Amino acid sequence: MNTAGSVAYGWGALIVAAGVSFYYAKKEIDARRKDATLRGNRPLEKLTWEEKIAQQTTLGDKNLNPIQNSVPKEAFKPPEEKK
Repeated sequence: MNTAGSVAYGWGALIVAAGVSFYYAKKEIDARRKDATLRGNRPLEKLTWEEKIAQQTTLGDKNLNPIQNSVPKEAFKPPEEKK
């Protein structure tokens, strides 16, 4: 059966390992973000979620694949309501 000391030692080792992993992962992620910013792949300003959605909808037409671009938007009309 595990003693209180062995349980505390196990949890302590786990916490230390997680902290060390977090430290090195954060350095790696920060370096990649800085590199992407310098290359221009990452925007400098922070956007709210509303601004991100608005930006995606304005840029959405440019990012459509060729099959979606082959059909003009005028061809898609909403169904008419029956009265």
